[in-house]
Amino acid sequence: DCCLIPESPFYLEGEGGLFEFIEQRFKENGHMVIVVAEGAGQEHLAESLDSGGEKDASGNRLLLDVGLWLTQRIK
Repeated sequence: DCCLIPESPFYLEGEGGLFEFIEQRFKENGHMVIVVAEGAGQEHLAESLDSGGEKDASGNRLLLDVGLWLTQRIK
């Protein structure tokens, strides 16, 4: 099915995009699984959301919830 990781950028729309892949898999199988790593797709979220520059206890930038964002975009 599909595994999204930070080391492999992805795009949502257009030929070869994630939405096209999802549509194709649903036609073929009637279902699919998407696994999303915590840091995947942060560049997409940065365009539409703002974490406010918050940091975790270690001083690292807080990552936005890409799973929730992607779920909303797919619906």
